[in-house]
Amino acid sequence: MKARVTTAKPVPAEGNPQQRVERRMPHRVPCRVRLVEPTTGEVRTVMGETINLSAGGVAIQVGVDVPVGTWAETLIPHAHGDPLFLCGTVVHSRRTMHAHYEIGIAMSDAAPPAFV
Repeated sequence: MKARVTTAKPVPAEGNPQQRVERRMPHRVPCRVRLVEPTTGEVRTVMGETINLSAGGVAIQVGVDVPVGTWAETLIPHAHGDPLFLCGTVVHSRRTMHAHYEIGIAMSDAAPPAFV
């Protein structure tokens, strides 16, 4: 009798639809992040360092607290080719050290309202 092999897909925990289902890959490189504040449209650029990447987003360490909902764009250097251009909305910002914050960016193909 042949054994049947199945692969299970990650499923979000009940009651938490925001929980990540994509696998995170550690990736630490310096990057520049362009931020567009959602209410004023103010644009600023900050330096940061990526923490990890997944199919749906990126985590970046920066020196400023960034409001949830902020549009973010970054170019992430890649050792084996062209840099990755990633853009999306900040879905979380949390203090990790005295003057450092980790921001989570959910990738998107849509431009923010300020750019339309």
